[in-house]
Order: sequence, then structure tokens, then C-alpha cells
Amino acid sequence: MGTFYRVLTQRFSNSAEYSLDDVPLDEFISYLVASDHFLVYTHSLEEDGVYIIASQSLSDRPGAIKKILDEAFQVDEVGADDDGSHIMQHVDPRGQNHDDVGYLLVLSPQTHFLWNGGVMVLSIPKVHLDTKDNRVRLIADGPLRRLNLAKQVFMESLETIDEDGTTSHSLNLHCLVENQAHIPSVNRELRKIARATNRLAESIVDSVHQVRKSLRAINGGQEVLANWYLYASEHGQHAHRYMDQITLPKFNRLLIKLAISWVSFICDDCDPADRRTFKWAVNALEYTLHRTKRDILHLPDEEFEMLRQKVASCMTLLMGHFDILGARSISEARKEKEKLVQMVKMQITDIQMVEDDFAEFSPAHEDVTFIDSQARVFWDKVHKALQEVEELRAVTGQKHRIMGKVLNEEIPEDRSLTFLASSSSNISVRWQQGKFIGAGAFGSVYLALNLDNGSLMAVKEIKFQELSGLPNLFSQIKEELSVMEMLHHPNVVEYYGIEVHRDRVYIFEEYCQGGSLAALLEYGRIEDEGIVQVYTMQMLEGLVYLHSRGIVHRDIKPDSMFYSICRYI
Repeated sequence: MGTFYRVLTQRFSNSAEYSLDDVPLDEFISYLVASDHFLVYTHSLEEDGVYIIASQSLSDRPGAIKKILDEAFQVDEVGADDDGSHIMQHVDPRGQNHDDVGYLLVLSPQTHFLWNGGVMVLSIPKVHLDTKDNRVRLIADGPLRRLNLAKQVFMESLETIDEDGTTSHSLNLHCLVENQAHIPSVNRELRKIARATNRLAESIVDSVHQVRKSLRAINGGQEVLANWYLYASEHGQHAHRYMDQITLPKFNRLLIKLAISWVSFICDDCDPADRRTFKWAVNALEYTLHRTKRDILHLPDEEFEMLRQKVASCMTLLMGHFDILGARSISEARKEKEKLVQMVKMQITDIQMVEDDFAEFSPAHEDVTFIDSQARVFWDKVHKALQEVEELRAVTGQKHRIMGKVLNEEIPEDRSLTFLASSSSNISVRWQQGKFIGAGAFGSVYLALNLDNGSLMAVKEIKFQELSGLPNLFSQIKEELSVMEMLHHPNVVEYYGIEVHRDRVYIFEEYCQGGSLAALLEYGRIEDEGIVQVYTMQMLEGLVYLHSRGIVHRDIKPDSMFYSICRYI
């Protein structure tokens, strides 16, 4: 509706109004004569003290003069505005040459004047122009764009240019109305349309409160109301661009009232665990920020306090929904975790069942009686094959000298291993290696399953034979582990322990299934400022904790930041 009113106004805006107060009339007339303007004698308007003066480009176009004076509507081509909406633009086929600009000046002076310039006699029926005393109305040969060009040419005709090209003197007319339709009845209808458009916009914005009251008792009405808030806010912001200065303050108050109602709806009427609430909260906070960032200091104390409380509650709800994607709800994350734990428990149960089956049918149970003789024959074959595999493994181990070797502390490498194995964090845990996660300068990282409690871990494998400077490396690893042992904070990756072997070491840490922030950024920048704020806040909380323990993190980068669903459960 606002776009329609704007287009309609532009198509009819072909005139501007100037005041002749404090302007010497004789001097003004002399400027017009000097710039080749001519008087159009109509035999009708002069009786009311109204005179028509035309620009030089209309000197041989009496038909164009009648058309400009009689018609307020122009057929124009359709163009596109900056916001993508269609507006009407006048395109002059003769280009933008100032000499081609045609316009009329409607003078209604309070005193008589002497015209000594050109005159055209043109009989024109009396046109009701509703002129006021001591005014000049400029009527262009087209709407807005042609009007602006005509105003520029008209003001240039009131200047005196010296030989060096500088302006030595000019008449400064005060412009009372920048653009309007030159026919009064058209202006009245346009004002009616403007008032109707404003009332419609105000009704749409204000209706949200009644809709909320009606839907509050209806189960499932939250989604309908959320969509209505979104529609009302978008329509309100669109209509705001076309409001006149008189109506604008009242409409601004309605938009701020809408913002407060929207965040109140999120906090009071929506389920915090519903994943849809996250999206609604983001929309409400974005709109509230846009509407109040300039006018927040002018809010009454009561409205400001309510806005402060509701925005704080809305932000708390929003932060509670952040996980690896920054957009899932807590309930969904909890369900995913429970499902993952259940799968791990089932895997442990299956492993125990297999172990129990082998224990039941092992050769130690010689008193086991097989009902089917074929089953006994099959088991003997399986047992014999297993014995052969065990014997081959023992031979291979002895051949490659990887089993049962005693460390010799006289050898630097063995002495370093002894030093590392003496770490207080050296643990013994049953675990199973999973998929490859990533690699760094000192080793590879794998997903691992803790067979003792069914939890997931990240295990870093460091192979010593692939690295040089082993003694220094051992000292570096133990120093880093001693630091990690004393760190326990929600925003610092948890360290579990170390498992030392002769040719490698395994370091067990918390598994962050979200991956690194660098991996997330590969999909593009994070547009939502709220998500960036949450990530930044958690990173800073982790750094504050490190600094409180006397530790400096010297490698802060997206690759060093990990996130996990479990952090928000």
C-alpha cells in the first residue's frame, strides 16, 4: 500500500510552490524577461490577478502549454527503486538538455507589475488553481524527475553570471512546497490516500496485541502469532519509509510497542525447549534492536524497564539453544545425546555377550556336552584355527622384537620412555580405536570408544620413530600434560590421561563432535551477530580461566577452538 501511494504521488507531483515575500517583484520580473521567459495572456486567469509566464522552450508550443496547465497526470515509464519496488519515472526522449525543459510559472502577486518581454495570446478556459497571494507556482512538463530539472533551470535563471563565470548576484526564493500536483482537487485526493495508507499501516501494527490476546488460550497458536508478528514488523518498516513528518512520531511509538510485545511473547507464551522458539527469538531481537537503537533514550522509564527485562530473558533463552550449529534446541541436543549413549551401551552389551559365548565354549570347559556331534566337530575346527593364529602372532612378535622387550635405562630413548611412563596421568583403560579425525605436526587424532564406561574420546597418537629429537620431545609432552592435568573448565577441552608404549604414546582427551571453528567457517562466514557473540564470550571465559591458573595460550585461532553438544546439556 505504501509503494502504491508513493508511485501515485510521484506520477502526479509536477509542481513546486515558492514565496514572493521579501522578494522585489520588479527585480524578479526583470530576471524572467532577461532569461527569455514570456507572458501567456489567457483572457481568463488575469481577472483573478493570476498570470502565466512560460519558459523560452515553450515559445512555439501553445498545445504543450495548454496540456501542462490542464493535466496533472503524465504517462511515464516504469523503473525500479533502490529497494526493488517499481516506481514511475519520466524519461525525456530528447535527453537532459536544459534548453528543452518546459515549465510554466503561475504568479499571484499582491501588486501590479510591468511586463516588457515577449507575450503569447492563448485563450484558455478558467482553471481553478487555488492560488494564494504573493506566490509563484512552478508547473513542469512532467512529474518528479522533470520537475526537479525544471526547478534547477528556473533557479539558474535568477542568477547573474559575470564574464569570468562566477555568480555575482541571485534572487533567493523560499520554496514552500517541494513537490505536489498543481491541481488542488488532485492534491486533496492524494492526501486522502495518504491518510488511508497510514491508518491501514497503524491498524496492522496495532492489531498484533488483539491477535495475541485471542490466540493465547488456543493450543498451537504460537506459530500463527509468530508469523503475524513477522508480517506486522515487515509491513511497519516498509510503511515507515513513506510516512510524512506529522504522522511519523506516532507511528514510531507503535513500532516500539510492537517490539516490546514481540519479545514479551517469546518469553511469556513460547516453549523454551521448542526449536522453533530459537528462530522466533532471533527475529524478535533483530527487530527490537533495529527499532530502539536510535530512540531508546526517549523511552518512558516503564517501557524501558520492561524492554530491558524481556530482552535479557530472550537472550538467556537464545543462548540456551546454542550447540554445534548454534541453532538446535536443548531438548533436541539432549535426545541426541541419549540416543548416542544408548547405542554405546548396546555395543558394550554385544561385546560382553560375545566374550561370554567364547568363555562358555572355551577348551577349559571340557565337561561341556554337545547334543549334536557335528557341533562338536565344528567347534574343534574353530579352536584349532584360533590356536594357529595365536602361535603365528607369537612368532611374528618375537621375529620383529615387539613383544616382551625390557626397557634399558642406559639407552636415551628408553630412559625418556621411563620418564614419560612415570607420569601421574598414565592410565590403563580398555578402548577401541575409531575413525580418523585429523592430523597435526606431532601425530594423528582418532575417535575412540571407552569400553569401560561407553563414552567417546578423542585419542592423539604420537609415533616416536617418525619424529626427531626424541628426548626433547618427551620433555615437551610431559610438560604439556602436566599443565593439562590441572585444567578443569567447561570452555577448556578436558584431558583424561596418557597410555605409553615403546614406539608410540596415546593421549586421551574430550571428544568435541562439532569439530573446530575453522571447519565451520569453511561453509562461509557466520552472519548472525548473536552467534558470534556467544562463541566469543565462551572463548574469553576459557582464556580468563587459563590466566587465573598462570597459563598463557599462544596459539589462539579458529583451528584451536572446538565445540560440542555436550557443553550445553
